[in-house]
Amino acid sequence: MTDTQHKLKHLRATMIHWGEENKPLPDEWKKDFKWATKIDGRLSDGTYKHLTKLEMEMCNKLYRYYGNVYD
Repeated sequence: MTDTQHKLKHLRATMIHWGEENKPLPDEWKKDFKWATKIDGRLSDGTYKHLTKLEMEMCNKLYRYYGNVYD
């Protein structure tokens, strides 16, 4: 597993944790989680070799938002 894949899996776990504490889930969370899952799948199956700069920025934005669950 590459470093990027590890970070994406951590992002998804963070989003799940956030979702467990913020029911009912907003539509925005569902859209964000679906996007993160799609990107993770593409890295895992070899469709993507790496993320684009925009994808990395989106991952960072999502982590900053959903990562507040750990504060």
